[in-house]
Amino acid sequence: MSLERYLIKHQVILSVIALVAGIILLVIGLLDVVLSSYVPDSVTETTSRMGGWTYWFLVLGGFTVLVFGWYMISRYRKIKEFKELLNSDSKSKFRKNIARIETLALSLGKSYEEKVMEKEREYNIKR
Repeated sequence: MSLERYLIKHQVILSVIALVAGIILLVIGLLDVVLSSYVPDSVTETTSRMGGWTYWFLVLGGFTVLVFGWYMISRYRKIKEFKELLNSDSKSKFRKNIARIETLALSLGKSYEEKVMEKEREYNIKR
């Protein structure tokens, strides 16, 4: 399996891992840079051992949270739109929106593409 296929297949779990790592880095940076006067001394001692890296943790963590948070919100919206379009009540609504449904399915992954094919078989749509 190539790296590209692996990343596409596991994009959600990798994004969640990156988001969690970004949150951890952001919290470490916040504890030392912004909230150092409000946290217990034991936390300040621990973060001070990291030296100037806490500023980088703050920047990198903030950037990572923004990017992967946006990605997860975008993916959730695509899934929601896909389900609404796929579960339409009539064949004509499905056919009218088929281009958008397929675009969403391609961006969401193989299992969503299979759902589209299943719905096409259900409505007896030939291509």
